[in-house]
Amino acid sequence: MHPLDIHWLYTFASVALVAGLALVGRVALTLSSKLLSRAIPLLVSLAAGALLGTAFGHLLPESVERIGNRRELSGLLIGGFLTFFVLEKLLSVWCNGTRHDHGGPVVHPPQGAHGRRSSTGHGPMVTNLLFGSAIHSILDGMSIATGYSVGTHLGVLTTFAVLLHEVPHHIGDVSILIHKGIPIVRAVGLSFLAGSTAAVGALLVLLAGAQSTRVTTTLLPFATANFVYIASANLLPELRHENRLRPSLVQIVFFGAGCTLMFVLGS
Repeated sequence: MHPLDIHWLYTFASVALVAGLALVGRVALTLSSKLLSRAIPLLVSLAAGALLGTAFGHLLPESVERIGNRRELSGLLIGGFLTFFVLEKLLSVWCNGTRHDHGGPVVHPPQGAHGRRSSTGHGPMVTNLLFGSAIHSILDGMSIATGYSVGTHLGVLTTFAVLLHEVPHHIGDVSILIHKGIPIVRAVGLSFLAGSTAAVGALLVLLAGAQSTRVTTTLLPFATANFVYIASANLLPELRHENRLRPSLVQIVFFGAGCTLMFVLGS
């Protein structure tokens, strides 16, 4: 099999893996929301650490090796970070103040006999939530494809980092949809469809990368900036709400474990 074909195979297999495990998490929410509500902060802590460990331990060094320690690299990193900030701001404005966190909001248990609340007025908010989720999933797919375009090892690490933050993120999405009155089965299905757009992002990168390695080289700093932005702007602020000593220490341990694991893995 041609190496290019292997990268395509690994990329879409990884996208399918992330989508499948996120789906398992969504279904698990409907079965044991109380247990998941306790596990989410730990998953978010681990995900934040994994994203930063992958960004600074692998994506950034690879970017330096390809581009060099020059102002061009700094410009791409700043441009990537600014791009994701502007994108989230535009989504926030379009959502009329409804904030969509990539880190996954607190999991709410289903209400009532059928896991529903009143559906009055939930339409625009649900649309905005799913649209924002689809955009972020496209970016995740692009990050995975960029990793595999560089090498299998980096692709696997990138997939693992994406997986850790996508599972709690989509569990949080489903909890909001249920909270807003969407039937459980439909909420899971809608969230799954929004997450499936990762395949679109992956395809765009693979098609562009097949034409020029310059595309992959340029996207590496953007993938780095994306991971740093998600961790610092979306995940870590979620953890700052916890002010009790024991849960805070546990979060610190999981955050440190995520950083250390991804930083040293394969080095």
